[in-house]
Amino acid sequence: MTKVSRLPLRQDVWERIFDLFIETLTNIRQKGKLTGFVDDFFSPTEKIMFAKRLAAALLIAKGHDYLNIRKILRISPPTIAKMSFRIKYEGKGLNSVIEDIFKRQRLQIIWKEMEDLFDLPSKGTLKSPERLKRQVKRDQIIRRIKEEF
Repeated sequence: MTKVSRLPLRQDVWERIFDLFIETLTNIRQKGKLTGFVDDFFSPTEKIMFAKRLAAALLIAKGHDYLNIRKILRISPPTIAKMSFRIKYEGKGLNSVIEDIFKRQRLQIIWKEMEDLFDLPSKGTLKSPERLKRQVKRDQIIRRIKEEF
C-alpha cells in the first residue's frame, strides 16, 4: 500500500493541490490522454486498487453478495465491507458516479432494443435467418451489458 508522509500539509496547501488534481482530471476530455496520464501518474498497484474498488462498489450496488464479489475481484472481505459501508452511509459522490454508470448501461440497452424494433424483415418474411441471427446477437449484447460492471 502506498505510504503518506506523517508530516501533515497545511490545510490551505492541501486544498490547493487537491483542487489542482481534480481540475486536471476533469479537464482531460480524450480517453487516450487520460489513459496516458493515469499510466504515468499512478503505479500499477494503485491502478489495480482503484479499479477493483470501483468494480466492488458497482457489484454491491447491483446486489451481489460478498462471496461472489470476492471470487470475481479477488479482494478481501474488509475491502468489500468498506465499500459497502461507503455506499450505504457516506458515498454521496460514489453513489452519484455509480448511478451515472447505470444510466449509461441502460441507454446502451435501450439503443439495442431500438435496433430490434427497426430491424425490418427483408423479402417479405418475418422469419429470415439473417434477421434471427441479428436478434440473437442483440440479445447476447443486452445480456452482457446487464451482467458487466
